[in-house]
Amino acid sequence: MSFEQRTAVDVGSSGEPLVDVRKYDPSILAAQSADMVPYTGKTVLVRDSVAVKLAAVNAGLKPAGYGLKVVYGYRHPEVQAKYFEANKARIKKEWDESGKEYSEDGLNRAADVFAAYPPLAGHTTGGCVDIRLVTLEDGEEMDFSPPASDPAAPAEKDGGAPAAPGATAADDQDVMRTFSTRVTPQQLANRLFMHDAMLAQGFAPFYGEWWHFMYGDREWAAFVGEKAALYAPTSVAPADAGK
Repeated sequence: MSFEQRTAVDVGSSGEPLVDVRKYDPSILAAQSADMVPYTGKTVLVRDSVAVKLAAVNAGLKPAGYGLKVVYGYRHPEVQAKYFEANKARIKKEWDESGKEYSEDGLNRAADVFAAYPPLAGHTTGGCVDIRLVTLEDGEEMDFSPPASDPAAPAEKDGGAPAAPGATAADDQDVMRTFSTRVTPQQLANRLFMHDAMLAQGFAPFYGEWWHFMYGDREWAAFVGEKAALYAPTSVAPADAGK
């Protein structure tokens, strides 16, 4: 959804708590990102309704021999701001060096393409997840993208790893898109299998990143035609607070 479509949606007001993503189904695999460990330890947090929906997704996958793996959930606003400001500084430097004329709003919009503008970010609401599917037989992830050794492979490690040697920014963005033409037919089929499982439980997709799904944030609201989001960005104390 565009910058304008997301800003047109009102911020949510729900006070629904953040909970362990595995609260309703301990068989869901969860891998906490290093940038969130200082805030939540090894626990991946999401809004309670999101945890309920993910349990339903996982239950629907099991008869086919697959399970859900969540690799990112709630992101603290401080972490989001760090990513955004780093991208903004990089773009500003490029534009300054090229003599490009720009406004602060234009700079924010450009940086938003690579890391969401903090007031519009979904992960900070606890309503977004980055996921994979694994086989129940051996726990191996399904094949969704070219291997990291492939020059076309993107920097799709959540949080932004360097691109593979020889890859361009355009390569990165193209392979990350759900309907990329740079993936194999089987990889595309796997992406769509996961896509359909998530949408069946009320999540909205972000077609710029095949692994990212939303519920209750401003982009979800824009996607489903709601005038307001359910959730607003929220903060939690560091994991070791009070110790």
